[in-house]
Amino acid sequence: MAHEEVPGSKCNFGVLGIRILGEVTLVSSDSEQENIRHEASSSARKMSEPIRVLVTGAAGQIAYSLLFSIAKGDVFGKDQPIILILLDIPPMLPVLDGVVMELQDCALPLLREVIPTDKVEVGFKDIDVAILVGSMPRKEGMERKDLLKANVAIFKTQGAALDKYAKKTVKVLVVGNPANTNCLITSKSAPSIPKENFSCLTRLDHNRACSQVAMRCSVSSDNVKNVIIWGNHSSTQYPDVHHTKVNIQGTEVDAYEAVKDSAWLKGDFITTVQQRGAAVIRARKLSSAMSAAKAICDHVRDIWFGTNEGEFISMGVYAAGNPYGIPEDLIYSFPTEIKNKTWKIVEGLSINEFSRAKMDATAAELVEERDTALDFLSHGVRASQATQSPGSGRVRLCGSPGTLAPCVDLTRGAMTEFKEKLRQQHEESMHRELEALIATADKAEAAISRKDFDGFEKLFHRFLQVKGPSVEWTKINRPPEDSIQPYEKIKAKGLPDNITTSLNKLAVVKLNGGLGTSMGCKGPKSLISVRNENTFLDLTVQQIEHLNKTFNADVPLVLMNSFNTDEDTNKILQKYTHHRVNIHTFNQSRYPRINKESLLPIAKHIRVSDDNAEAWYPPGHGDIYASFYNSGLLDKLIAEGKEYVFVSNIDNLGATVDLFILHHLMSQPADKRCEFIMEVTDKTRADVKGGTLIQYEDHLRLLEIAQVPKAHVDEFKSVTKFKIFNTNNLWISLPAIKRLQEKNSMDLEIIVNPKTLDGGLNVIQLETAVGAAIKSFKNAMGVNVPRSRFLPVKTSSDLLLVMSNLYSLDAGSLTMSKKREFPTTPHVKLGSSFTKVQEFLARFENIPDMLELDHLTVSGDVTFGKNVSLKGTVIIIANHGDRIDIPAGAMLENKIVSGNLRILDH
Repeated sequence: MAHEEVPGSKCNFGVLGIRILGEVTLVSSDSEQENIRHEASSSARKMSEPIRVLVTGAAGQIAYSLLFSIAKGDVFGKDQPIILILLDIPPMLPVLDGVVMELQDCALPLLREVIPTDKVEVGFKDIDVAILVGSMPRKEGMERKDLLKANVAIFKTQGAALDKYAKKTVKVLVVGNPANTNCLITSKSAPSIPKENFSCLTRLDHNRACSQVAMRCSVSSDNVKNVIIWGNHSSTQYPDVHHTKVNIQGTEVDAYEAVKDSAWLKGDFITTVQQRGAAVIRARKLSSAMSAAKAICDHVRDIWFGTNEGEFISMGVYAAGNPYGIPEDLIYSFPTEIKNKTWKIVEGLSINEFSRAKMDATAAELVEERDTALDFLSHGVRASQATQSPGSGRVRLCGSPGTLAPCVDLTRGAMTEFKEKLRQQHEESMHRELEALIATADKAEAAISRKDFDGFEKLFHRFLQVKGPSVEWTKINRPPEDSIQPYEKIKAKGLPDNITTSLNKLAVVKLNGGLGTSMGCKGPKSLISVRNENTFLDLTVQQIEHLNKTFNADVPLVLMNSFNTDEDTNKILQKYTHHRVNIHTFNQSRYPRINKESLLPIAKHIRVSDDNAEAWYPPGHGDIYASFYNSGLLDKLIAEGKEYVFVSNIDNLGATVDLFILHHLMSQPADKRCEFIMEVTDKTRADVKGGTLIQYEDHLRLLEIAQVPKAHVDEFKSVTKFKIFNTNNLWISLPAIKRLQEKNSMDLEIIVNPKTLDGGLNVIQLETAVGAAIKSFKNAMGVNVPRSRFLPVKTSSDLLLVMSNLYSLDAGSLTMSKKREFPTTPHVKLGSSFTKVQEFLARFENIPDMLELDHLTVSGDVTFGKNVSLKGTVIIIANHGDRIDIPAGAMLENKIVSGNLRILDH
């Protein structure tokens, strides 16, 4: 049986007695041995000089999978000796020692030397190839811009080291993410090395795409060629198979013909490749290592030996002079051919509209990354080191003394132009994607979606323009004394003899867009039972019906639903047909969640279905103004003589119609009438994150914690400086809403809400808050109301309070029991075993007597028997694995209960 010759094997066994060439042969004579020695010596002379290959991040898992293949000859050939330089940070040097030992123990003939180091002057000295694997990994909670900032410093230093120490012919592959922009920074920091010598790794994405197509066609991956990865090595990359060939039983066919499923190729195939890295992390709890190492080997081997005739591969290279309209100063993944260690972008490939949009979207992300990276480069320098030639309009920025980074010239104003161009690209890409989604809708659905998307595009436009905190802290002032009235002053005015006239000019709007998932319930939160089998919605209807009957009035109830709650809510509304309350509904907008990296929608089509449900969200209660107006219901209520709406969250059981505030609104002169009242209440330490009212640029304004500069967050949380917070109980003029909507002059602050979906994809939601509009209304004011008007039920701890005898229920309204000596609400904190409503209910045979309770903490597996009484401060903690059963009739006053207590029936 024939055996493949192992390069170098003839000269690595000391005294050779065996020659591996053809059949295994025993050598018996001295003359034969001498001939073998001579042949081995000649072979050694013919072998190349060793090349010096640097791998950074060499103690990491990718390098661990990579180094053996390099040293064995799988990358640079079976006759190319290797000197490996392993560079990592000082704490990893002991790990590198272990890696060196393993490489030595492999007894690899081509491996001449292994040099572990933490010094760039050693690591980069006279190297032929640099494989830059090491980078700052993305940590939990880290924004992409933070990742960029950390890596700009790393790759700027490595680029400068290449420039100073490496051969000018060095080939540089950047692997550490964000690879494209890291590669760009490295190249810019090494101006003496040709830009063509730099590339970044998108071969892993290329291999993933080949594998997906091969599996779909039931062929091996070597039967798939000319897949293209366009753009960024991120979730915006575009895997393109419009030019791919698949060999099926000896016949080459186009990928679309081979797969016979264009919907898959334009949908799930793309997202699978884009999100494969995240899928590996979810499964392994570690990032790709083996496949990444294989991709690095493929990439470098193709640079070294070239690509096959008629085939091209994907790699991130300089975009200068590219034929596909991609901005030039980028490292962008293109289809490339390689000959004589020189790459060339493949020309003449046709690009359809679908591909164009995807290519532009990933380019836009790269432009933004470049913008951010260059911004960090320029602003990361001390002002004293910036010099400017008089009248040149050009600033020269240099690194700190002793650093290796060269100076960078930036034209003044170029950054502004850069950002504006990027913003336009993002908006154009977004518009194309939204139009593509509308194209998947029927006529009626398309009309609704277009209205929603109009609002979304306006919000997205402002999102791109506004960065960072939206207030300057030095401009913040306390509101004037008369701008926030104490409730007692409002109440002291009394009520008119006929309050019905005022009530007939009022409508009540409840924000009903939320689900009960946080409390373990399916469907709308408003349908959760909270007291005597009454739901939030039941109590709301009872309150308004009582008003209408008592005062012979016509106060309608309006529910702002979301696409999550509308269907279930409308089914339930049938049971109120015979109640004396007119109920109307309208839907708030449905906006697309956008990929945090690409800033493009993740939706595949317009429908909310199982495969697409996570792609949509209701955009916060600030959407009430546009949705109310667009629904036609605003005009209808105005035509019926309604002048004000009382808006509140449906889960705030203290938010009832207050006749004194209503009378205050109606009794003012028409020319001085207040168009907006926000109910605020005194802040406690439990409310430190709640929004507050401030005076800002001569307007009363709501300040949310997200708008506060980081340096002043603690100051914002102070209960002494900011003493009140927003209850989200609002009284708003209907004609004023109409006026502001028609003038498009309501400029609500944007809340950027990041989310991680079940599949691991990071998205953002752009939201607004209803109270933020206060600055747009005339004569707006706050009213400091009693705490009793703020009784939200957000958790099972809140639910316990409202179900207890602390409150009395009358006509749908909860009021503090007269039997309680103190008007304050006890502080209740129930552990995770009580989170879901069903679990919560199962742990109480009935709700304890809490009239004299001040504080309750319950943690672990705890249950309560019938007729338990809790007084003072009670803390009950069941240790892990233990259970505590509070027996029926027990009275706990100022007690700590811990350990294991279980009473069983005898």
